[in-house]
Amino acid sequence: GDGITCNDINECLVNNGGCSINALCSNSIGSRTCSCKSGYNGDGITCNDIDECLINNGGCNVNAFCTNTAGSRDCTCNSGYSGDGISCLNNPCFS
Repeated sequence: GDGITCNDINECLVNNGGCSINALCSNSIGSRTCSCKSGYNGDGITCNDIDECLINNGGCNVNAFCTNTAGSRDCTCNSGYSGDGISCLNNPCFS
């Protein structure tokens, strides 16, 4: 503004406000806040991938293999089982 009337600058519009590419930038009056997206942890300026597979097989079925991906994980049923990786049923055709 002109010093008499001042307008907030949305810092998030340029370079994600200096936040990590894996963070959400939220504009506030005179500033901004950075918060890591789901699947990442950190201070918002730096966000590191969480390996979901390290805890409870990433929520995958006990008969599935968990593969960490950026910000998430994939579940794949083991050989002899069919399903989406969250639910795996014994498939006798593959036994």
